[in-house]
Order: sequence, then C-alpha cells, then structure tokens
Amino acid sequence: ISRLQQLASVNGKKRTKVEAFSAYIWKIMVTSIDEKHGKCKMGCYIGNVLSLAVGEASVTELKQGSISEIASRVHDSITKVTNEAHFLDLIDWIECHRPGLMLARVVLGRDGPAVLMSSGRRFPVVELDFGFGSPVLGAVSSIIERSGVGYINQRPSAKCDGSWTVSAILWPELATALESDFIFQPMSSADHLQL
Repeated sequence: ISRLQQLASVNGKKRTKVEAFSAYIWKIMVTSIDEKHGKCKMGCYIGNVLSLAVGEASVTELKQGSISEIASRVHDSITKVTNEAHFLDLIDWIECHRPGLMLARVVLGRDGPAVLMSSGRRFPVVELDFGFGSPVLGAVSSIIERSGVGYINQRPSAKCDGSWTVSAILWPELATALESDFIFQPMSSADHLQL
C-alpha cells in the first residue's frame, strides 16, 4: 500500500492510501471490461450519511494513464464529497425532501462496469477483544452482489504491518485480473492468517 501511495504521489501532491488504492483498482479494472464500454465508473462511500463520490474516465485514459494521473482523478472526485459544505447541503436536502431509500444509477450497474470502493480504514480490528484475544481478520457484510456492480472493501490488516485486507464481490474477469497482479497476495497462507 505504501508503494502504491508513492506511485500516486508525484510533483509534491501527496495522495492518500485510499486514493492510491482506488487509482490502482481503476487501472486493473480497465483490463477486465468489454471494450464497448467507453467509460468506467467508480464510487466511494463516505461517512454515516452515505455520499457517493463518482468519477469516470475513458478506457483509453485508464490504460494510458499513470497511477498518479488516475489518483488525481480519484482525489478530485472524493474531494467534492468530503467537505462540510457538501454534507450540510446533503442533510438539508434529505430533511426537505425525505426521499427514503435512494440509489445512484451507477450503484444499480446501469451505466456500464462500475466498482464501489468502501473503506474500512478506521475500523479498529486490533482493538477488538471478544474474550479470546484480538481477531486476525475484520470484515464487513454487504448485499451489494444483488446490485449489479463490483464491490471492494479495504481495511488495515490485523497484523499491524501497514498491509491491508481486501474483500471483494467482483465479476470473474476483474477477479482474475486482480488475483494475477503482484500487488495482491492470497489470504490462504499461514503467515497472513497468523496460524
């Protein structure tokens, strides 16, 4: 993750680990989608009131762009929805309209291939103790597989070594592309599971 962050941070513009990881996912995702889709879309859930940051780029832009260029797009998308003014406007709108459950078109998978990125970065895995010691894995539960888009959740590894644990619900081609890339290591090894 630190290496991805270094690749994403150039010319004095430091990118967060989430931005760097998102840029990496965009870059790999483009290898697994049908060429007929001119745009790839990605979103991030932020906060207690869920706000979807949506960014998009053409297949060509993602194939030819560097991790740092793609991370800049991710940063711009996330920055638009991670500020106080955005959330105050969002809360005001919800209070005025009381719309009930709403889903963005991208979440329904109607605008072509999309991956939702949800960050468990602040989930305190190693601080939990249910009476039998700290867990070696913390995960989230999701019903996203019914929505028509890919879903990736990342959080710090319980090993506390700077690595992340990633869980995902993906289409087969994207799963294969990620599993074959050197960035990912399978959780099946005794080292990762601390057995």
